[in-house]
Amino acid sequence: MEGEFHLTPVDTEQRETVFIAPPNRVIPVIFLPGVMGSNLRMSRARKADLQSKDDIAWRPDNLGASTLLTNVRKTAYLSPRERQMKLDPDETEVDYYRYTEDQGRFDPSGTLSRQSDTRHSNVPDILRDVGLLTSDHASIGLDFSKKHPNAATAAQKARWRGWSEISFGDYSRALSTLEGRLNRIISSSYGQYRDKTGHNPLDVSWISNSSNNSQLVFVTGASPKQWGAPNAAVLEEKDVLRVANCLYPVHAMGYNWLQSNAVSAKKTAARIRNLIKTYRTHGHKCDKVILVTHSMGGILARALIHPEMGNLNDCVLGIYHSVQPVYGSATAYKRVRSGVDGHSAAAAIIGNTGQDVTAVFANAPGPLELLPTPEYGHNWLKVQDRNGKTLAQWPTNAGMSPTLCNATKAVGVSGAPVNDIYTQAPESWWRLINPEWINPAGKTFDDSSDKNLVNDRIGDAQAFHAKIKNTFHAHTYASYAADVTNPTHGNVIYKIEALSHEDININTAIAAAKESPLLWRLVGEDGKGDLIVSLKDHRKFKLKLLPPQDAGDGTVPSDYSAAKVKAAAHFVQIGYDHQGSYKADAVNVSMLYAMIKIANTAEGWKT
Repeated sequence: MEGEFHLTPVDTEQRETVFIAPPNRVIPVIFLPGVMGSNLRMSRARKADLQSKDDIAWRPDNLGASTLLTNVRKTAYLSPRERQMKLDPDETEVDYYRYTEDQGRFDPSGTLSRQSDTRHSNVPDILRDVGLLTSDHASIGLDFSKKHPNAATAAQKARWRGWSEISFGDYSRALSTLEGRLNRIISSSYGQYRDKTGHNPLDVSWISNSSNNSQLVFVTGASPKQWGAPNAAVLEEKDVLRVANCLYPVHAMGYNWLQSNAVSAKKTAARIRNLIKTYRTHGHKCDKVILVTHSMGGILARALIHPEMGNLNDCVLGIYHSVQPVYGSATAYKRVRSGVDGHSAAAAIIGNTGQDVTAVFANAPGPLELLPTPEYGHNWLKVQDRNGKTLAQWPTNAGMSPTLCNATKAVGVSGAPVNDIYTQAPESWWRLINPEWINPAGKTFDDSSDKNLVNDRIGDAQAFHAKIKNTFHAHTYASYAADVTNPTHGNVIYKIEALSHEDININTAIAAAKESPLLWRLVGEDGKGDLIVSLKDHRKFKLKLLPPQDAGDGTVPSDYSAAKVKAAAHFVQIGYDHQGSYKADAVNVSMLYAMIKIANTAEGWKT
């Protein structure tokens, strides 16, 4: 059951020639977060298995400094077994905001609502009014006994809109920017002018060349070149005025990022259809939504509009993507082999070693859908000698010999990564998964080995991408970073190193052996980037993973993946990392630009 809130602004006196008051039309804006951007809770059974005091499986807002010695430190020391059990796609679900109902309406003072308010305090109780999210009369403060029984705070309304389902710390600026700017297109003081001739009805934040000294980033009258889109048309004030007769409530929809995006698409599509139905039930004209995505949320959005998955294309007006790994990222391969680099709280939680990452990654269809697909390109996995000469690279242009490939239930294409890399035998040093790291929890599976199950999941992930590879909404806008100062693994490169000073001539020895890198034997790997391999004569040497070298955002490379989105405008930017993209001015202003452009494609506006 959906909640019910006041959507109409208090001030509804507006110029008749601009639009009709009060607005009856609603275009919901739906924010879809990236991988690990949605809060997850464990099932009761899994909570009991782990003897956990709570059922929190993943809550990124708990990674802040205030909880550094509790949540981060405790979770950073989880064993691979505990990670696998806690982040199990079959035993987790989105941590939704649950609330009390009174005759089918949201009761903000009910027991369940109050309990959820405590749990969902990542959206703080002191959230300031923004856009349509305003605290009802007599709802300020924490003393519920003094409130009107149906009065809700701005924070409670935001939680009901799904804002607390996702990483509020990462996405709060985008959510507030969308809610505040889109629902204040007309100036609140415009109605004060009896003679409106010569007065611009637009709010100052939408006026071109405004002299306002606030920190707002202005969208109209400015060349999109400064946000990374030199060929995009300038957004004019008339474009904004045309779509002003509308309400744009901003919702967030978390999803279980451990599950396949094909599964999440069906669940999310049902939520969106129900949301549209709810607005219609309450008397609003609501036909379509606009999607705003981050990272893997972009892949989910494409699955949402695919006819075999979400089948929602007719209900989506357009999509804005930020840092989408359109065809995967080699960073995903790197992390499975050697963990997440750095000393951030998030890195500690996800895992600094291949053992930690594999325990979750190999058992979760969603993360496996971040691996590079055939459209990513060839030759992104390389091995070089000590002089930097490339000795071998995968996926090959012509494919490998069939005798060196392992079959999966998904038939591979010659030269595709699923055969050339991901499902190679355990002794192949360039393969993806170390079978010894797959199942530290010792879970039992029917009629299949751990390795075969993982190969099946990989085949399914690649088959999923094959279906959506050409699926892009007609009204798509995209931003991404192509920053050489934020190096990214577009390629993954291993370089030969000697194991000791006595082996300084290992290049010569390898050349003399005339042995293909395909035949080198994997002796061991440390899960941190170093492999030990041997020649046929048992002479050993090290393969060391090199640091990233390609332009991107630190996670998604621009040229290999992010730039391949089919869009009306590409905003190619610098100055931010992957997770923090929505904290950047350039991303937020290009997002607002896209919202107005997409809204203008709707039918029924007065010209």
